[in-house]
Amino acid sequence: MKRSLSRVTVWIRWIYSKRGFWTRALLCWVFALFFLKFDENGTYDIRFRLRGAQKSTQEIVLVTLKTSDFTKIYDLKTSSLINTNELSDLSDSFYWDRKVWVDVLSKILAQNPRRIGVTLYLGDNIGQVHLTSEEIIIFKDKRIFWATNSSEPEKLSLPLATRPDRSNLGHVDALKDDDGVTRRLFLSPDTLPNIAQRLVGLPAKNSAATVVNINYKGTNLFKEVSVSDVMNPQFNKDFFKDKIVIIGSEKSLNSQLQTPLGQMSRHEFWGQITENILSRSFIKKLSGFVYAFFLFLLTLLAVLVITHYPQTVALFFFVWMTTAVAAFSAWIFDSFAIWVPVVSSISLFILIWVLFIGYQALKIEQAHSKLQQEQSYFAELEQLKNNFVSLISHDLKTPIAKIQAVLDRVLTQSQLAPELHSDLSSLKIYSEELNRYIQSILKVLRVESREFKILKETADINGIIENVVDRLKPLATSKKIQLEMTLEPMFLIELDVTLMTEVFLNIIENAIKYTPDEGFVKIKSFESETEVFVEIADSGEGIQPEDQDQVWKKFVRGKSQDHKTKGTGLGLYLVKYFIELHGGRISLQSELGKGTTFFVRLPLETDEVAAGVL
Repeated sequence: MKRSLSRVTVWIRWIYSKRGFWTRALLCWVFALFFLKFDENGTYDIRFRLRGAQKSTQEIVLVTLKTSDFTKIYDLKTSSLINTNELSDLSDSFYWDRKVWVDVLSKILAQNPRRIGVTLYLGDNIGQVHLTSEEIIIFKDKRIFWATNSSEPEKLSLPLATRPDRSNLGHVDALKDDDGVTRRLFLSPDTLPNIAQRLVGLPAKNSAATVVNINYKGTNLFKEVSVSDVMNPQFNKDFFKDKIVIIGSEKSLNSQLQTPLGQMSRHEFWGQITENILSRSFIKKLSGFVYAFFLFLLTLLAVLVITHYPQTVALFFFVWMTTAVAAFSAWIFDSFAIWVPVVSSISLFILIWVLFIGYQALKIEQAHSKLQQEQSYFAELEQLKNNFVSLISHDLKTPIAKIQAVLDRVLTQSQLAPELHSDLSSLKIYSEELNRYIQSILKVLRVESREFKILKETADINGIIENVVDRLKPLATSKKIQLEMTLEPMFLIELDVTLMTEVFLNIIENAIKYTPDEGFVKIKSFESETEVFVEIADSGEGIQPEDQDQVWKKFVRGKSQDHKTKGTGLGLYLVKYFIELHGGRISLQSELGKGTTFFVRLPLETDEVAAGVL
């Protein structure tokens, strides 16, 4: 239980420490939720205009009443000189002529259609009409449904062929948005069914009222014929068989509707609704919680990408995710009539990019500032350390020199007891080792200082080696170690004589120091077209493999030599430093019990190398 609580506490602390990060992510998500409402109208229309051709049922055909078909009838009725081709504000009553309607409906009914829907209102607007028994049989056929101008029963204006039970009526009221575009359809069990419901045979269910989104599948979606075509003796006798026939007029101010695809005639519009009902393909909009969760997942994904990848890679992922969301939305819209928002998703990606790029830039700036501050602290600390060591070393040099002088004076006295003479000799040796250690530290501080520069001059590297060997011969003689030199004649090269003297003095002295009595040290030099090579081999105990990469570091000595020989652990560090200042390289090869060989390589032509190489 305590472990669980501790883990929860850790998570809470971590989340709190990242509160700026999570606040930005939450802000982006809320912003995307706000943009959901912009997906309702503008992009809804664009989807229909950009989508490809959609499959549609072949069960629906349109019969269009054209103005030209009624021109002669209109002229006879009015004796007017008005050109009906110029009329754009024609009412439904313009298309009433009982003989034409009897002939057209008779022709269509003779082909045994599934149902016929008349989207024009023909009622009190055409005056008092007394139908004959033959006309009543045709107009009130159970397969024909007439449009009424209202969906509310108490406000109905009855068409001329209304049945007593009003079962052959369907309203053609369209639900318009504030911009006048019809995007949705209102269905309610408390109102008269619309003409599409009647044509499909879909009764009003005892359920709550609902609003559905119309799935416009394109213009000119259905086969269309005119009254003249129907009345043509050569017209296909089976054209209307088992079809849903919708009769309407040409586009005019009174008969057209504004849709996402532009202006559409009334009977074409109700053909779209009928097709949606038949194929059950109304646009389905999911719950707001589903869209919110979808945007939440996109938020997490986008934030993870932008915080775990470089900006260029993250930008590629963002473009890819935007394209993927748009393609997925278009595919699921066209294939399954499911609405997936795009504007909110794109807005989400843009906002996350802007906010988190700024957030990361701020973090980088803070980290850079912190790094600069730490570097300043480290520089001050290093300077304090160097000053401290330098001060202590300089302060120790004087008392050590005085101690050595006193020891030299006392040791010259012959009346000292043997035990006291031995002790004083040991003390002198220890003081000399301490002095060498201090000198080494001062040398490291000097070469690591920013003001240190190498002073090159033309010199013979063989001469430097010979001079070093002459200085170390007494040490080799005391241990009966044989010094062998094989030095090939070489051209003069530019180098710092003092530093290179220190290099070979340290390597050869170590070779003698770590070689047992009566051993040997071999020194060989030669050159190629571009480099000078010096090899120094001894017959000592060798260096353990695990120590061979460590001996170049400061204050590091071979573990096997810690208690056998005295040393500071700074010699090889300075050797490597000085050689690299000249643009050269040093390496070693050692085998336990067989000795060690150092390989020094120096370029014949060197450029000036700054002292801050390391």
